[in-house]
Amino acid sequence: MTEDTYPEITHEESYKGYTIYIENNADRYRGGYEYTVSDGSDELDSGLVFTVEDGISEAKAFIDSL
Repeated sequence: MTEDTYPEITHEESYKGYTIYIENNADRYRGGYEYTVSDGSDELDSGLVFTVEDGISEAKAFIDSL
């Protein structure tokens, strides 16, 4: 059995009017964290990263590119 070494995280923050949400990847064998960027009603971007900091960075880079 694979041990989940990622701590249970839920993180939400606003950046330039968009919401960044980060949570543990549902696939516990793959690990990591999923991030999403939304404008309140629509999900605009999502991805899989290994650290919460990477998720915040990638989400902010996406928002800055809009």
